[in-house]
Amino acid sequence: MILPKFSVRQDDDRVYVTIHVAHVRTQTIELDIDGDQLKFSASPYYLRLTFPGKVIEDEDSNAKFDAGTGDILVTLSKQTPGEHFENLDLLTSLLATRREQENVATNGVARPMIEEIGGTVDNSDEGIDELLERARLDEDFDWEMPQQLELGELQVGSAKYGFNQQYMGYLTHVHSTANEINEVVDPDHSTPDTRRQHRIACENAKFDQEYYMENYLNDEDIQPLIKHQLSNDTLSDPEFTAAEQQTMVNLPSKTLLISNKQAVYLGMVDLLFAYSLELRSHLGELTVESAWAIGAVSSTLSNLEQFSSLRETCVAGYRRGLAYTLYRHWDLCERAFDDVRVICQNGRRAILKVFLELKRVFDEHDVYYVYSKLFLDDYCVWLQVGASDQVVKSLADKLAQLDVEQEEVGWDLDALEDRVLMSSDSEAEDEAEEKGQEEEEQNEEPTRRPLIEIL
Repeated sequence: MILPKFSVRQDDDRVYVTIHVAHVRTQTIELDIDGDQLKFSASPYYLRLTFPGKVIEDEDSNAKFDAGTGDILVTLSKQTPGEHFENLDLLTSLLATRREQENVATNGVARPMIEEIGGTVDNSDEGIDELLERARLDEDFDWEMPQQLELGELQVGSAKYGFNQQYMGYLTHVHSTANEINEVVDPDHSTPDTRRQHRIACENAKFDQEYYMENYLNDEDIQPLIKHQLSNDTLSDPEFTAAEQQTMVNLPSKTLLISNKQAVYLGMVDLLFAYSLELRSHLGELTVESAWAIGAVSSTLSNLEQFSSLRETCVAGYRRGLAYTLYRHWDLCERAFDDVRVICQNGRRAILKVFLELKRVFDEHDVYYVYSKLFLDDYCVWLQVGASDQVVKSLADKLAQLDVEQEEVGWDLDALEDRVLMSSDSEAEDEAEEKGQEEEEQNEEPTRRPLIEIL
């Protein structure tokens, strides 16, 4: 069966579903209303929508078919007039089953539709479950809980990476492609520990002291970027475009069994930072190089990193923001993290808006589209059916409280800044002294030699 294109809107008393079905016979159209579900079929199309509230068939309910456009407009009455159905534009969540939506509503985590036979579920993060539940209830949520990466059981060629560490084999031939984002030497034979060690080594090698000091001293082009006010698209409750809604419909129809929930949220922060830094670096615009720029700054994409604490995530963001970008300035990175905080404060809809944009950027690239398959597709699904607004807002609160010091980055930035200021002061003194000498020479009366010398 084919999933048709559709859109949903509402007013105070009714829900309107527009279903586009080209070249169907009206005799094959079937509609069924069952509480909170609408089921539609017209060979070869099938659609099942599960609403946040219940709908009923009454005298105001109807379905109209426009043969010219191929659109069917279904009008349904709300069982409780005046009730507002939340997130009707999150189309992937409407496609979820009742059980999946119930699990999200009660636990903030969707259960899997399909589980691998003989597979095992990692329950080692039961403490994380408790923390997520506390965050969901708006209690004090500790994003700094340390986690140990489990090594040693990895078999050669069986390395897993991507969203929730669930993919393998996608990067087997990465070095034979034009992929300039990836820094992992051999992704399919790596471990989380070797990836992290190599990431840190690459960052240390990439950091350029002269470049940093030049941007610190001559920041006339950088200050406008720091002061720039970004668009309100992610600063309030965003609306999704028709293209974004279609992207949500086309996402893989699956739910996700999250084995390490904290790592998924922290990976989200890492990607939001890379996006925010790139956006701010170009005054709110993305460029043809944005896929590479975002991927290079994101440890999640470039090194398949899986973070275990918020501070660790932020420190890595600062390091890459000062080593891989066009403008390498501490205050610019700090401003980008403030953008991340605002996005998270506005909840998963604002975050989803960003990830749909990220997916578009990477999907359009001939090489980097692989990161949509490894990360962005699943993030776009998870943000609709698995992520919790309470958790991401607690994460925003923690970001507001977190203060990363320059010494944590490890490059002795304070000393570099002091050196460039001392050099600048010395140059200023030399210039002032030279200027003073020139003025003094100009003010001196020249000594004239007499035309006739008396002997």
